[in-house]
Amino acid sequence: DAATRAAQEFDVQHTYSNLAALLGQSDRLDALVLATPTDTHHALVCAALDAGLHILCEKPLAFDLAQATAMADAIRQRGTVGKMGFLFRYSPAVEHMKTLVDSGYLGDLQLFESVTVNAQFADPIRPLHWKMQRNRANGGVFVEYGSHSIDLAQWFGGPINSVVAHGVTQIPQRLTATGTPGVVDVDDAATWIATFSQGGEGVFRTGWASLPIDGNGMRLFGSRGALAWLQSPNRRSERVVGATLEHPEPTVLFEFEPPYDPRFDEGAFPLGLLARYNQRLVDSFVADVRRGQASGPSFEAGLRAQEVLAAIRTSLDEHRWVQVERT
Repeated sequence: DAATRAAQEFDVQHTYSNLAALLGQSDRLDALVLATPTDTHHALVCAALDAGLHILCEKPLAFDLAQATAMADAIRQRGTVGKMGFLFRYSPAVEHMKTLVDSGYLGDLQLFESVTVNAQFADPIRPLHWKMQRNRANGGVFVEYGSHSIDLAQWFGGPINSVVAHGVTQIPQRLTATGTPGVVDVDDAATWIATFSQGGEGVFRTGWASLPIDGNGMRLFGSRGALAWLQSPNRRSERVVGATLEHPEPTVLFEFEPPYDPRFDEGAFPLGLLARYNQRLVDSFVADVRRGQASGPSFEAGLRAQEVLAAIRTSLDEHRWVQVERT
């Protein structure tokens, strides 16, 4: 029913209730955007690759590291485009930070800090979601939000070498769609410390059942300078603030606030900047398909993030430091 309504709204000619029926039209298809629950990614990506399609896959790449490794191997063998939905790389502010870091603004990266806290599931009346079930998502907010921050951390600071994590379930029970009690067996909030292979430390805080204040973002501290990416709480604007040993007073180096659009900027949980990032991600994917070669973030970036997610999963289960397994 949802597909039919969307097709009518956007004048889409055909809808399908399963991937097999869609892939029966593979001679008319170029690419697939996969935005389904995490536990379905592996089977659906493999089927799409067998049909010769390019793929834009929502994060995380897979349910676990074994699946992610197989998917990354498959995309290499096929030679088709595999791109990840790491949309924060398409923030104009983050892109500006990356340019500054690559130009040596920070010097050597010493500390990385990421905060991603939202009230997405703060209301205990909100029904049980598949993201709150370990057998569907293999983790809670550390997967849902952490996938993004891990990708950014390794984009800026290189490979993560080890992690230690702690998580809590703040709302342990919710009603299912049928009104029966359901158990939340994943983390509503999670924090972890990471070490980078080339030196330096990272601290990550995630939460999807807490009210954010003063926006989200990340901070990078180096031997020569420091940078901060700051989003406004309503996701309407973002900026980059920097300071160096030569100029220690924090200075706004970059600001981005797109024109107001009620489609994206109104409502209880407006997409705001995220809608703009996603548009740029999709544009990049289309350009990759036309060129026949993936630009970052590719399935390789998805696999690198999955390696860290697997280590965090083990750390949460076993309450210890865990080395990241590189595949």
